[in-house]
Amino acid sequence: MGSSLFALGLGLRAAIVGVIAFTTIRLVSLGHYHATALVLTGVALLVLADIARSIMMADRMLERFLDGLSAGSVDRPPAAGRYSGFRRLTDAIGRKAAALDAVRAARAGQIDYFQALADTVAIILFVVEPDGSIVLANRAARQFAGRAVRRLDDIGAVGQIEAAALLSLPVGERTILRLANGQRVLASAARFTAGSSDRRLISLQHIENELDAIELKAWQDLVRILSHEIMNSLTPISSLAESIRPLTRELGLASGPDHAQAANDIAVAVDTISRRSTGLVDFVERYRKIAALPRPVLQTIRLGDFVARLEQLVGPFLGSKSIVWQSRVEPDDLGVIADPELLEQALINLLHNAAEAVGGIDNPCIALNCARHDDGRIAISVADNGPGIDPASHDKIFLPFFTTKPGGSGIGLSLSRNIAVAHAGQIEVAANFPTGAVFRLILPA
Repeated sequence: MGSSLFALGLGLRAAIVGVIAFTTIRLVSLGHYHATALVLTGVALLVLADIARSIMMADRMLERFLDGLSAGSVDRPPAAGRYSGFRRLTDAIGRKAAALDAVRAARAGQIDYFQALADTVAIILFVVEPDGSIVLANRAARQFAGRAVRRLDDIGAVGQIEAAALLSLPVGERTILRLANGQRVLASAARFTAGSSDRRLISLQHIENELDAIELKAWQDLVRILSHEIMNSLTPISSLAESIRPLTRELGLASGPDHAQAANDIAVAVDTISRRSTGLVDFVERYRKIAALPRPVLQTIRLGDFVARLEQLVGPFLGSKSIVWQSRVEPDDLGVIADPELLEQALINLLHNAAEAVGGIDNPCIALNCARHDDGRIAISVADNGPGIDPASHDKIFLPFFTTKPGGSGIGLSLSRNIAVAHAGQIEVAANFPTGAVFRLILPA
């Protein structure tokens, strides 16, 4: 009804302008009534101005609508008031605005959904802008960076060489990369278009636990097979040597002085075979422990109490070597879900290694700290002020049988790593400041 009245009013105004124009022309042609013609002309101009105002109002309404589309926000014209004459246009704009609001709300919901999804996953996501700057695309990336950064090589854990390798990674390819902080990650690159520019998406997935588990399984299988074969061969040799030993003594007594020396040589050889066989059996039994680690019996451990018990256990040993002992649990109620017996064994191995590392130096010190890791997991670290570990050995010291110490067995650190992997955790080594080494046992929260 309102739009019909508006159209009728607009038509009447147009008719009035036409009548006034005709009358004005007629009066001027007669040569009389010039004042009247002038008044009529003014009235016609006012009517035309009103028509122009109505047209401009519709123009401004459309302009605001289109500007709103560009800005992503559409203002609905009021249903009444100065736009009431444009009811159809107003209704059409209102319907389109409602549809656009629905689309925008759905898009915002999708963005929130995908952002929440990206923040939930543990994969680190970086978006590389055309100018080389990066955007930390999810929570894992922000936690990994630790602070606001502009470029990939600004992240200390990545490093310049590794950052260059990531930025040059071909789109669609994946590679295992060791970062500057020693962690191994699975890196991949993708490309997408936003606006008129192409951007790269770099993802980093921590695979240290998976690689440790695979590596551990391979070593366990190797040890199991070797120990089985060696034990099968050594056991009868050792038994046979034990059986022959008394016979050689009897042979020496019965053969007389001419053959006594030969019998004695045989007895010595048999003793050597027996001793070495027994020694090798014990040796293999020690290494079988690596492959026979019991399944963890998990329970909640309050680390403050756990460290106090550990201090009672290792305190006298460290005190006898004049080693200064420090421990800290932060916060005081920090806890972890683990097998207390296995966790204690792993830390005893680390503390024993640390004690050997500081042997013979001035002011030896060992510190045990329990705190939350950067990614929310629990980190139990053992730090010493010894000579440190050669960086070239960082990748080898957790391998079974590898040792840098004379007479070392190469079992302790390997067993500690096995215990960490059995808890779905990991163990890592880094340099201590200013000297020494830090072994960090990282377990799920």
